[in-house]
Amino acid sequence: MNNYLKVLINSIVPFVLLGIAVSLIIGLAIMFSYVLVWGILIGVILWIVTSIKEFFFPSATTQNKVVIRGRIIEHKDDPK
Repeated sequence: MNNYLKVLINSIVPFVLLGIAVSLIIGLAIMFSYVLVWGILIGVILWIVTSIKEFFFPSATTQNKVVIRGRIIEHKDDPK
């Protein structure tokens, strides 16, 4: 009986480890999906709030100043 028990334990250990690994992978996938769903939900809510804020209170746009570029002549003013 002792030999039979050793053979049984040796044959069942890989299946137990495989079951633990599969359940761990499934559990991590479920946890990742929850984090992903919450991240998407929070991101969409922040985007909606920002869009509403921009609709009612638009940010000030800067006006481009028109720069008239002319000819610059540099010279020295030597008093004589």
